[in-house]
Amino acid sequence: MKISHIIKSILTLLVICLLPASGFSEDTNIIFKHDKTGVADEVNQMKNFDFELQQRDRDRMKQWNIEDSADALKVGDVYYEKGEIDDAIAFYQIAIRIDPANAAAHAKYIDARNIEKEKTPSHYHQAMEYYRKGVKEKAIDELIVEIKENPDNEEARIKLNEIENQ
Repeated sequence: MKISHIIKSILTLLVICLLPASGFSEDTNIIFKHDKTGVADEVNQMKNFDFELQQRDRDRMKQWNIEDSADALKVGDVYYEKGEIDDAIAFYQIAIRIDPANAAAHAKYIDARNIEKEKTPSHYHQAMEYYRKGVKEKAIDELIVEIKENPDNEEARIKLNEIENQ
C-alpha cells in the first residue's frame, strides 16, 4: 500500500516538473548557474525581467487591439512585409505565448529569426536577443561593441538611442 502511494507521488511530481510553463517561449527563459550566494537576488531580477516583458507585451497588445493569437500573427505579418523583422519577431512571439499550438506563428517566427541572423551583424543580432529578453544592459553593451566594429551601422545607433531612452 505504501509503495503504490510513493510511486503515485513520484509520478505526480514528475508530471508537474515536466509540464512546460505556459505563456513563455524559449526566448524568455534565462538560466543562472551558481555555486555561491546571491541566487535569490538574481531570481528576483528574473521575475522583474519577466514582468517587464509581460507589461511591454500587454501594452503592444492594447495598442494594436490584439485579442487572440491570430491578431498578433497578422500584426507580425504587417511588420514582416514592411521589412521590420525585429518587430515581426516580437509579435510572432506574442502569438506563440497566447497560443503555443499556433503552428503558423512558430513557422513564421523561425523564418523571421533566420532572416534576421542572415542580414544582421552578430553583435546587433545578440543585442536584439537580449533586448527581447528584457536584459537592456547587455543589449546596450552589444550595441556599443557593434558600433565600435561597424561605425556606419546607423540602425545600431538608432536602436541604442531607443533602448537608452526607455
